Amino acid sequence: MSAEPRQQLFAVDGLFCGGCARGLERRLGETPGVLLARVHHLSASALVRWEAQRCDVAYLRTVVRQAGYRLIERADPQDAVNRFDGQIRQLTLRLAVSVAFGMWAMAAAIVLYVTPSLGADLAWRLAVASGLLALPALLYGGWDIGRMAIRSVRLRAPGLDLLVTLGVGGAVSASLGHLMAGDRHVYFDTAVMLITLLLTGRLIETHIRRGAAQAVVAMGRLFDDTALVWREADGWQALPSASLRLGDRVRIPAGAVATVDGRVVTGESRLNAAVLNGESAPRAITPGDRVSAGAVNLDRMIEVSVDRDAGDRDVDRMGGRVALELATRGGDEDRIARLAGALTQGLILASVLVTAATLALTADVGEAVMRGLVVLLAACPCALALAAPLAQARLSARAAEHGVRFSDPGVVDRMAGLRTVFLDKTGTLTLGRPEVVAVAPCPGWSVAQVLDLAARAETGVAHPLAQAVVAAAPIGDAVVVGGRRLDRGAETTLADGTHIHVGGVASLQGETRLRVTLDGLAIGDLLLADALDPSAADGVARLKRRGLQVAMATGDAEGPALAVAHRIGLDAAAVHWGCTPADKADRVRNTSGPVLFVGDGVNDAPALTAAACGVSVARAHPAATATAAIVILRGGLEQVDVALSLADETRRTIRQNVVLALAYNIVVLPLAALGLLSPLGAAVAMTASSLLVMLNALRGPQTRLSRETSSSAGDDGRRQARPSP
Repeated sequence: MSAEPRQQLFAVDGLFCGGCARGLERRLGETPGVLLARVHHLSASALVRWEAQRCDVAYLRTVVRQAGYRLIERADPQDAVNRFDGQIRQLTLRLAVSVAFGMWAMAAAIVLYVTPSLGADLAWRLAVASGLLALPALLYGGWDIGRMAIRSVRLRAPGLDLLVTLGVGGAVSASLGHLMAGDRHVYFDTAVMLITLLLTGRLIETHIRRGAAQAVVAMGRLFDDTALVWREADGWQALPSASLRLGDRVRIPAGAVATVDGRVVTGESRLNAAVLNGESAPRAITPGDRVSAGAVNLDRMIEVSVDRDAGDRDVDRMGGRVALELATRGGDEDRIARLAGALTQGLILASVLVTAATLALTADVGEAVMRGLVVLLAACPCALALAAPLAQARLSARAAEHGVRFSDPGVVDRMAGLRTVFLDKTGTLTLGRPEVVAVAPCPGWSVAQVLDLAARAETGVAHPLAQAVVAAAPIGDAVVVGGRRLDRGAETTLADGTHIHVGGVASLQGETRLRVTLDGLAIGDLLLADALDPSAADGVARLKRRGLQVAMATGDAEGPALAVAHRIGLDAAAVHWGCTPADKADRVRNTSGPVLFVGDGVNDAPALTAAACGVSVARAHPAATATAAIVILRGGLEQVDVALSLADETRRTIRQNVVLALAYNIVVLPLAALGLLSPLGAAVAMTASSLLVMLNALRGPQTRLSRETSSSAGDDGRRQARPSP
């Protein structure tokens, strides 16, 4: 009987670009015994499944090393963040050197361009000075670019690195040829500009890659990870959760966040686990019930017996699932990277053919080589390299104006053809806090009287339910003796000795029901539920007007889920309730076409990562914000529509920029091949095409967002629904 295939998530050190990730993915996939390989360059991770009898980790490590990278067996997200920090420092230094020396090299070149009357000897010396000044930028700034270009050839995955290296090589070779012939025409400034632009884009991309790794790290830092544990020798001690053993007894005080997974040994209380599973109503727990790290103990201290090690808790497993979702995306590249690869191959072929044809027709080796170099110089990798980054820079500025942040610029391309939107409920469609939705007074009592007396008992009590009651029935300037919090309610005694008590009672509708008594006699009930976001219904309507299928995926119970769906205009068939975090991610992954998921909690992180586009709302947990590709900073659900409009606008701009860059190459390359374009003319034309792309990317917005949308975006997100009993 054959052994079961093994699967492991590795880290990959030295991975810089999507093209190299795609090449390494192909190399691993071709390795005997490997069943699946996915290499994700943003998180620098590789997910590999292999047959243990045909392959092992040592062999995989050798394959990766031969490709020019290092396979790290334990994919620690914090290690990845640290590596990215080192890359950012190195890229910043290389960019600084390129800019500093490149400015002087360009200054010398500009003098040559604008003063043709300079004497030949002085002009030649100035051209040499331009080359010497460019040398640090070419050698130090372009070192990694050249290294990645060589690796991309080895992996059969040409991209912008190789295209820019060819452009730099053409510019430097043509310049050296002219200098050796005593000519003043040099193009070192063009070579430095190519390197500087690519380094700028790479620095931005590395910051994004760091964010991808930080999203996984954030899953493990949801709370202060210490626990109050019993030790026979020392009594109760605060120790790191990682040092605990299975079976240890841990105390969780009232109001504290659980830091362990285990079962209740002593005590009864209620848990709020909304951030983990989306349940809006607190869950009563008694001895024998399970507690998960991240849940909040609301009422009384409990003792728990640890039944899972740190690293294997529910919240840790969610972090691992986020890492797997990232790795499963694999080495997919955007269209511009694929286009750069095709252009690179075509450019090499064109240069070789032009050199050979010129040599055959003229028998002049110098002329043949110069024409081949002019073809390399005339090609416009920088216009193509600028096509997306400039449009995305414009997107960032426009999005910030409307209270939105695009954390992953690649999401703009993934959102093309969007079909389905899944919405979380608790904290996304609702505000994550209770409100009074109904009052049921007993005969002889009015709604106002029940609310007023209940508010007197709840005034001054620091509890979400108490605050909801007081908000529903403000007492105004009345003189009130503050209430006193009890284990399961609140009470107060008025000046005339009347005793008011508010306590929880069972409810079958998934709502929280509080009973108000006066001197022991019931006078009415209050029903509370999670407050609906005022923008939810409008946000859903906007998405539907776009022709999108809108559905809800929530961990909450059927009753609360259907109640919210009815209020925002969703059919019951579009509601998926009782979903675990894994269920949400699976539902997103199994839905055809690109999917957008909107959420707010830790339990939403796997789905946010699995979706083509994950969106976190303004009140989201930091773990959800770190995972999401789009972050709503202020405003409500209508901001999703704003983000979609901005993404549509950016895709149009990128397409226009690509068309401009390709149109330039279609016109210029034949002229260069026929010898009708001088090296100087090629350099000038390339600069002009880059300026054209820049102006198109930075021009005014093409999409006019409505005044209503703009005002919504300007909302600070503090809008609250006034409950009306």
